[in-house]
Amino acid sequence: MSENIVSRENYFEVVIVGGGPCGLATASRLCEATAGSIYTEDEHQRFHWLRQRGPKSAKVLRGAKKDVRFELPTKLKASDILVLDAVSDSFMGQWNNQFESCQIPTLRSPMFFHPDPVNIDGMITYAFTHRREKDLLEIQNVVGKEYSKHQQKRIIKKNAKKQASPLKGESRNDDRPGLIDINMRDYRDYYRPSTKFFRDFCEDIVDRYGLRSSIRKDRVVSLTYGDIEIMEENKIVTGFTIRTASGKVYGCENCVVASGHDGIINYPLPGLKDANPTLEQACHTTHLFNRNISFPPPVITSKLAEKKCASLVIVGGGLTSAQLAHISCDLGVKVTLLLRSFIKIKHFDFHLDWVTKYKNLKKSSFYMLDTDEERLQLIHDAREGGLMNPEYYKKLQKHVKKGMLQILDYSSIKQAQHGEEGWCLKIAEKRPDQEAREYDLQTDYICCATGISPNVQGLEYMQPIIKDFPIDFVGGLPCLTHDLRWSEELPLYMVGKNAALRVGPTSANLDGARVGAERVGWKIQNDYNEARPETLPLSTSLQIALNAQNRYSVLQGVEC
Repeated sequence: MSENIVSRENYFEVVIVGGGPCGLATASRLCEATAGSIYTEDEHQRFHWLRQRGPKSAKVLRGAKKDVRFELPTKLKASDILVLDAVSDSFMGQWNNQFESCQIPTLRSPMFFHPDPVNIDGMITYAFTHRREKDLLEIQNVVGKEYSKHQQKRIIKKNAKKQASPLKGESRNDDRPGLIDINMRDYRDYYRPSTKFFRDFCEDIVDRYGLRSSIRKDRVVSLTYGDIEIMEENKIVTGFTIRTASGKVYGCENCVVASGHDGIINYPLPGLKDANPTLEQACHTTHLFNRNISFPPPVITSKLAEKKCASLVIVGGGLTSAQLAHISCDLGVKVTLLLRSFIKIKHFDFHLDWVTKYKNLKKSSFYMLDTDEERLQLIHDAREGGLMNPEYYKKLQKHVKKGMLQILDYSSIKQAQHGEEGWCLKIAEKRPDQEAREYDLQTDYICCATGISPNVQGLEYMQPIIKDFPIDFVGGLPCLTHDLRWSEELPLYMVGKNAALRVGPTSANLDGARVGAERVGWKIQNDYNEARPETLPLSTSLQIALNAQNRYSVLQGVEC
């Protein structure tokens, strides 16, 4: 008899660990038979042509026999899916905490980045349907419409010369800034939604697929794979046993890990380790997002309440550090922004080539690489570490002019001591081709916006899987199969940041959430059909595309 006993009500077809954007994208994709959000407009037109001609076109393309029948894939029901989230009993709980902590008014991503599995223009459709166009903010200086045709030709010609003749000792870099070939008719995509608009849009997806009761707040502590006894049915099946912090035991045939921000937080920094700071003295942004401490921290708010001068050091050069600095300066806190290199300014986390609708060329260069080591290096090159967008860079410059903010680049904390008057820091500055220097800095509090390093091997609940089903890791990331499975024999899937070696630099963003959900949803639906003799085999990719076009046309008000 199996030692893993699960009640029938706690056994599901799929259990998803994590209720963020990746978890929502995967759950909604599993409940959708006609997904079409990853197809471009040209592909939709092609699929529409094929649908009109029916099986004859399939016969020509596939060499199919006359009696071949195509069927819709069998989608899962919401009751077949359980989502376990350690933070909230609703989707996007951690996401909402992060946006509220940083008081972020709008998303960074453009309109075609979202978890809707049906329509790539879903957010645009939602905005016009609900008359919420005012919730969309234009991302300026992206598309290039500010330039005349003559100016565009000059810039393209200038960039072509630079790429053709790189300077001595300088390597070619396809991610250099320049004009991007974007269809001007799609300029509306380069708007971004307000935080409230995006939250409402995601709630609409949850309601559309009836997923509101599918998510539970509970932290996974153990994940194993083997024989499971279903109590009421007195039968043994093979699947995953999931144990949680509340003592519950769940079982499932397929498991999807969508916990994007699990890993090693880069804290405390080397210069802070010896001081062993408490949360009342210093923190990492993860502590803010998990509500372990409020922002601004108590030591800052108490000084502001007493109308005393308060100071704060923020370590990091990304968008989160810029957002926290902006909030603090507006409150009257003097902020020092500490960067180990220089400020990098881009609209998105990577160059625009990776995020436009015409990104296939860039992604193809990633997929064609031979080794995972090369893919990891390309990911690092594309993301370039911490980046802030032009909007927040301008805000920071205003605070610099007012004297509320100082930016120390090429600097790091070498030594730190905490006393009654706060922190005394020794700052080490090392600029290229210059002698290093050190100086002292006083501050009340330190906040580290230094990110999280991926480390699937270090996840506590993954230890039984890692031991029983070992696979290779590169840079803390698992070397998954093409359909994002742990291995060919194990139906454990990973989406989001942990699938970066297969999805690419956008894996941790909304684009990667949707792409990963499509791969996982396709595979799970395929296996779901094949395991049930009463259903026909899953349709070919052609028929999926045809049905996606039909759904897409309905949404756009086009008669097919």
